[in-house]
Amino acid sequence: MASPHWLTALHKTLKAHDKVSARPVFQVATVDEHGIPRVRSQIYRESLTPKLHPALPLLLSSTDIRTPKVAQLVANPSSKTELVEICWWIDATQEQFRITAQTYIIPSPEHRFHERFNPEIAQAMQAIVNEDKIDWEKKRREAYEGMSGHMKASWLRPTPGSKVEGGYEASKTWVEKVPKLEEAKTDEDKRNWEKALGNFALMVFEPVRVDYVELGIVPNRRRIYTRTQGDWTEEDVAP
Repeated sequence: MASPHWLTALHKTLKAHDKVSARPVFQVATVDEHGIPRVRSQIYRESLTPKLHPALPLLLSSTDIRTPKVAQLVANPSSKTELVEICWWIDATQEQFRITAQTYIIPSPEHRFHERFNPEIAQAMQAIVNEDKIDWEKKRREAYEGMSGHMKASWLRPTPGSKVEGGYEASKTWVEKVPKLEEAKTDEDKRNWEKALGNFALMVFEPVRVDYVELGIVPNRRRIYTRTQGDWTEEDVAP
């Protein structure tokens, strides 16, 4: 099974997009406990593909384990993974990718949500864990350690969406930078490093359907890719 065409197109587009922005951003939509749609922007980090299964990619992002979207994703007691829709609009190439994906939240092993992570639930995750032997905790730590000190400090802030007691002025007292662990000079630096890491979680998306639109060509083109039994079908539809 070859790599799906939509993934090749996405990688080509992101390479062109990197000339505009070093941090490609997509939108992720969930539904809250009241059935209300919620959408937010997230940074795309990388894609991973099992060595023996090029048609089964995983897309990686990250989040604060305390955010409302995490609760929205784990609220369904009948499933250990959940569907979301990702939307990518790349203005530089006039392309849109709408990706329906099973989603995995991978927090600290000490967090109560960690037990919900089940790598056996779908094909790509199963393959990359059982065949490629990926260590997700090591991957989570590498992603965290690769961030700037200022970005690490963002995981020390109050719970996202919670009221800031004292208003905007209070935010000026928040920790601005978390040094690398080996560069920590005080016990407080070390505690901040561990606390921020504890709030840091990976979001891993396993695509099952992709709606790919090209508006930069004439006539415009739109295709639907659907994953079935580890491979992809392709269908042209009206833009």
